[in-house]
This record gives sequence, C-alpha cells and structure tokens, in this order.
Amino acid sequence: MVDPGDYAAAEHGHGAASKNSGPIGQMSPPLKSVWLEAFNDPVAGITAYTPCVHTCNLFGDGDNRLVIADEDRKLKVWKGTQKASEHQLLDTPVAICSFISDNSQPRLPALAVAAGSHIYVYRNLRPYSKFMLPPENVNTEEQDIWQKVMEGEIVIGDAVAQLTRLQDAGVVLQTRSLQLMNIGDPDAKMAFVEHWQGQPLVATTVITCMDIVKQAIDEPDAVSCLVVGTESGRILVINAAGTAIVKNIWVGITPAMIAVQGELDVGYRITVAGRDGKLYHIRNGELTQTIIQLEAQPVGLVRLQKHVAVGCMNDVIHAYQPSGHKSWSIYLPCHILAMQRMEVTSQRMTKALVVALSNGEVRIYNEKLLVSIHTVPNPVTALWFGRYGREDNTLITITKSGMLDIKMLPRTANLEAGAVGGGPPPEQEIPLAVPKKTRLYVEQTQREREQASDMHRTFQRDLAKLRLTTARAYVKVLTDGQGAAAFTTSTNLSLSLSVAGLGPRFRLSLLLRNEGTKQMLDLPVVLRADPALYSLGKTQFVIPLLVPGLQYTFEIPVTALDPLQGTDSVTVLLLAPGGSSSSAPLLQATIKMPMSEPEDV
Repeated sequence: MVDPGDYAAAEHGHGAASKNSGPIGQMSPPLKSVWLEAFNDPVAGITAYTPCVHTCNLFGDGDNRLVIADEDRKLKVWKGTQKASEHQLLDTPVAICSFISDNSQPRLPALAVAAGSHIYVYRNLRPYSKFMLPPENVNTEEQDIWQKVMEGEIVIGDAVAQLTRLQDAGVVLQTRSLQLMNIGDPDAKMAFVEHWQGQPLVATTVITCMDIVKQAIDEPDAVSCLVVGTESGRILVINAAGTAIVKNIWVGITPAMIAVQGELDVGYRITVAGRDGKLYHIRNGELTQTIIQLEAQPVGLVRLQKHVAVGCMNDVIHAYQPSGHKSWSIYLPCHILAMQRMEVTSQRMTKALVVALSNGEVRIYNEKLLVSIHTVPNPVTALWFGRYGREDNTLITITKSGMLDIKMLPRTANLEAGAVGGGPPPEQEIPLAVPKKTRLYVEQTQREREQASDMHRTFQRDLAKLRLTTARAYVKVLTDGQGAAAFTTSTNLSLSLSVAGLGPRFRLSLLLRNEGTKQMLDLPVVLRADPALYSLGKTQFVIPLLVPGLQYTFEIPVTALDPLQGTDSVTVLLLAPGGSSSSAPLLQATIKMPMSEPEDV
C-alpha cells in the first residue's frame, strides 16, 4: 500500500471538478475532490459489482486486504498495489462479506461468499465450511404429475398440459417443470424425463443478497451473523457459526437488496428492497405493515446514521426514516450506477453517501449536502469504502473496463464544509438589517409592564360580560323561541312557522319534525291569537303520530277581521300528551303576522 505521506505534495483536488446541477440559468461553483490518489491499475481486468467487493483483515496481521469475487468465478485478493492470490469458485458469486463467528483469540474474520444456493466460508483464505439453503415446499399437484410421468401412468403431452394449467392458475412451478414445458421436440422431452428418472422433485432456491448483523454489541470485532435474501422471497438469519437458521422471515417478494441496522440480541431492523419496486421493513424478526411504494425500481440501498437511502432508476435518491416517513430527496442529473455507505473514522464520526453516476462523476453527500465530486474515465460498476492496508478511510472503485482505482481520504478532510447545491444558500448566513426599537414601541412595552394587572382584570371582566350575554341569549332562544322557529331538547322536537298570502286571508304553515329516536303519539296543538283581530280556522287539533326523522306540515287558515286595526302575533303551543302529568307546553313558537290589504267592496 502506498504511504499517504508520499502524496502530501499532491494536489488536494485530484480529478476533474464538475459543475453541480442547480436551477436553470444559475451556475454553481465547481466543487473539488477531497481524495488523494493512491493507486490506479487501468488493466486490472476485474468484472465485479458492489456486493462482491470487500476489505477485511484476513490473517489477523492488521493489514486489510482487498477481496473481489469476480464474475469469472474467481476470488481475487490484493495486498497493497499487487495481486496476492486467486482462488477458484464453484459458482458465480452474488455477494461477499466478512464476519466474526466466535469470541476466541485471535479474532480472525471468516470470509463468506454467496454463490447459487450455497454460502462458502473461508478462513485464512482456505475453504472452511459450506452452508446450503434448505429446500422449499413443492406444490403437491406438480409433484404428483412428475410421479405419474416417471411411473408411466400418463404421457408426456398430458403432463405438459397439466403443468400449463397449474401455471395459469398462479402456481409457481419449479425449474424442472419450466424446462420441460419449453422443450419443443418430443424426443428431447422424452430424453429430459429419462434424465430425471428416479430423482424426486425438489424446490431449490438461490441467494440474491447478503449482509451481516451484529450479535450483541456494535463493535468492529464483535460476533456477527449472516443475513441473506433468497429468490423464494425469504430473509434468513444464520447463526454465528454459520450452521443453522435462527430466523426465517417470509416477505413474499424476492429481495434485491437489504440494509441491516442494530443488534440481533438487542433490537434490529432490516430494510428490504423488493423486485416489485417497494420497500419492506422487518423489525426484530417480524414483517411490519410499513410498505413504501417507490417511484421507480431501486438500484441502490444504503443504511445511513438515521435514514435508509434508496436510489431509483428515475435518477432520484430518497431517504426514509425507520417509521417509513421520507426525510429528503436528491435529484441527480443522470442515472445512478452504484451507491456505497461511507463511514469516516476520525475525530468526528461522519456517515456519508457515495454515489457513482453514468456521466463519470463520483459524488459524496453528507445527508443531502454535496461535499465532493471527482470523475472517472469509465462507468463505475462497484464501489467500496473502508479500511485498506493500514489506512482507515479508503475508496475503492471498479469500472466497466476492468480498472481498479484506490483513493485515500486525508486526515484533514472536512466533509461538512463546502456543501453546495443541496444545502441552504449563502445568503442565509447574512443577518437581516432589523431596525432599532422605536419610541412608540418602547412606550407601549413600558405601559404594558406597569399596568399588566389592570389590563388583565379588564380583559377578564369583559370576557365574563360576553359569556353572560351569550348565556342570556341562548336561554331566550330556548324558552321564547326566535322569530317563527323553536326547538326543545327535552323531547327533541323542532317547529317552524311561515305565513303565505297578501291578506286579509292568510295560510299559516306549521313545519314539525321529531328529531329524537322514538315515535310520539297524540300530541295536542293549540293556537292562540287576538280574537278581535284574527279568526283562526281551528284553534286546536291533535297530531296522532310523529315518526322520527320525518317532517310534518299542517296548514291553518287565518283571516284578518279588520285590516285597518293593525297586526299582532299568533302563538302555537305544542302540549304534552293527555297521559302526561306535566302541564307545561312542550314547545312554543310565535310568528308576527304581516300587514294585510283591505278586501275589495
């Protein structure tokens, strides 16, 4: 590994500085890179992705080595600037990670390589153990069809038809059945069935993603367990020894990426990015009801200090809290190729986000603030940040052309300063020109301070008067009625009066409604008016039935005897039923009669 002191004279802003995207018509100042160039090999010939790049202390000598699980089924190990060794793998790798399996001294990490349906564990770069995923349950009808085909009870054509029917019904068929259905030649189908003759139908699954969770404490050398996602839609937590499954969580959707936070024995959360474009949350082994629908398919999932950042295909990074609420979003100018968590171990712990874009930029975001940009000549396929050699903060980049690039973070680098684009504008730090206190404001403040008790007493007196006036008005409405309408809460009855006609003959309409829940029977109604002024068609009658919720209309003819003598009021009383002991009316409403025109002689 190149000593960082050799690059003390190197330019602090290595790499082309790019322009940060901002509002239309506004150019942001260029942002320099915070990295120091350590090593670059343009012909390394590596073909790997972010989950297959890792650094760990394989031999316990304090010198972290770079381990890459290549797509050509080789485990490649770098020490410093040289490739140390290569090891052949049995299958195409999916993910690699290191974990501590026990508390024995010295604590050497074991290297886990996920490939197919197996997890290969290495110690000192030598094969140590192998864990195979348990088989899934096979559909009973599909298993019976294969059993009958092998025993000759049904022909292959009928078996294919029955398998097609099961697939149309929504049954997830096994790989063997799908291969049989896709073969067109009858002889080839016969040979395929003979090849599997005598072998039971087994539902195998494969690993799609892998991570680790600490067992009890969050320390670098603490015991940890493997967490894997399977094609069958399950999240499996394997014990520290790597021999058995301690948690089997059914998600139902194939997990594409997972992010783990917390400790297994204390409390942990697992965020799962499914292939259906949704985020699922697992808390302490239970799948929660919090499901987040993303705008596009996820391409990266990173666990930050207080959030989980997910990059989507629509060039946006969203940050969500553990409760599922979105905290912030970052809108990028082009596609996201890779994302990686950047935990800086220095005087001030910083957990940032490294994002590689399709235009060659590699950006660093502290929360949503952009703090560094540097460029690479080719599209990035893998990112890794961690300890390499004896340097704590190292960024390892692998490009599509197979280039290996290693950069180091200076100990004096500040990832909190120089934020542009996503942060507040610089004008926010300029204090406002607040005018001095005027004489009127000072005098008013002094008056309120000296007469506070008097002002409060006056306010309370006026408030009491307002409440008293309101209560009196409310009592008057309940007892005397308001105009031509009245309402009583004891029996939940409402009565409205209206007058039609020009005079001297009028029509008085009574609108009565039972607002309660019980029906009322035989309610007497009495009308009172000055007999010298008005002649009523009837002065009393009985309402046989009032059904709740219905409005009843009763019309009474009223005649003004002498239009020249003026007007008066007509009062309507709704009395209690005959069997009631109360003599007070249930309801009373009064209406003022209008002026009437004299009759033509």
